[in-house]
Formats: sequence, structure tokens, C-alpha cells
Amino acid sequence: MNPRIRRLVLAYSARSRRRKADRIVELMHRIGARRILLVGGMASGTEPNEGIVERIVGAHAVEVVSINLYDPGPQPWPYVVADGCLMPFQDRSFDLVVSNAVIEHVGDETAQREFVREHLRVGHAWVMTTPNRWFPVESHTSMLFRHWSPRWRGERTEFTRLLSRREFKAVLPPGAALIGRPWQPTFLGHSSLVQAKDQPPM
Repeated sequence: MNPRIRRLVLAYSARSRRRKADRIVELMHRIGARRILLVGGMASGTEPNEGIVERIVGAHAVEVVSINLYDPGPQPWPYVVADGCLMPFQDRSFDLVVSNAVIEHVGDETAQREFVREHLRVGHAWVMTTPNRWFPVESHTSMLFRHWSPRWRGERTEFTRLLSRREFKAVLPPGAALIGRPWQPTFLGHSSLVQAKDQPPM
């Protein structure tokens, strides 16, 4: 990718992530969430705009715990190495469970439904985001259009099932709120306990 275009794409992606984080923080304050579980949440990564959501959300929580399938290295909060589809926590252990752009990595539709069920089990409330598979910019790599290629997706095995708005809604529980239009870069789903008013796009 042309360096100038890449800088613009990264700047757009960072802005989108900050807006997403601000929305999650607003929902945290609305329900008085103090103990937060970040599922798959890392404070940094290999891409320059990774960790933005997690750092902002973590800064507004009283207590943060993170769970990741792999050891993420040094983090500013305690973390547990475990599967997000089978979390080692008691029911309702957290005020809010947050996963930012993780569900598209966990496996097929059955695995994604298990991932959602675990959010509902361990949290009093939950917030989950996923990138729109039909948006031109792939949010993890900041590449244009490549994720529309079956061959590219086949080579990037970490993206097990990128989701459209319809597909995301289908794996969420009945009554879940879903923010994001079919043409927007990100979808945000959350439990009815954190029902949000209409807000501008992310």
C-alpha cells in the first residue's frame, strides 16, 4: 500500500477505535460498571493502532481482568490464559464483559454462539464489537479490499469468520441492542441492561 494512503487509513482506523471506546465507556458509566473483563483484550500489539479501545476502557474501570487464548506478554492488568468460549469464571463474576473485534477469530458459527453465551454467563452486562466484513478497510490489517478475497481470507487463518451485520445479529441473543448500519465499519452489540439511545455512527 502507498505509504500516504496507509497513513490516512491508519488515522481513520484510530479515530473509529477511539469513538468505539468512548461509546463503551459511556455504557460503563450508565450502569456503574466497576469490575471489567476484557476478552481477548491487549493493551498493545503489532499494528500501530492496536490496543486503543482496551487502554481507554481500562483507564475508566476500577478493576480490570483480561483473558486471552495466548500469553499476550506484559499488560497493565492481570490476565488469564484461557479460551473465551469456555471461561474459567463463576457466573456473574463481572459487572461488564467487553470483547473488541474478537468474535471473528473464535471459529465457525457454533463457536461464535458459544463465545456469546459465555459473555452472558460471566457478566451482568456485556458489550461486543466486530468489524463489518463488507466495509472496504479491513480493521485488523488496515488493508483495502483484500478481505473480500476468499484466497486472502484462506491465507489469514486467524480470521475464522468475518461477519456482516445480519450474521452478527444472528449470533447475538434475542433482545440485544445492535449499533451500526450495514455500510459502517464496525458493529457494536450490547445487552439490554446497557440499552443505548440513538447515537451518531462510529
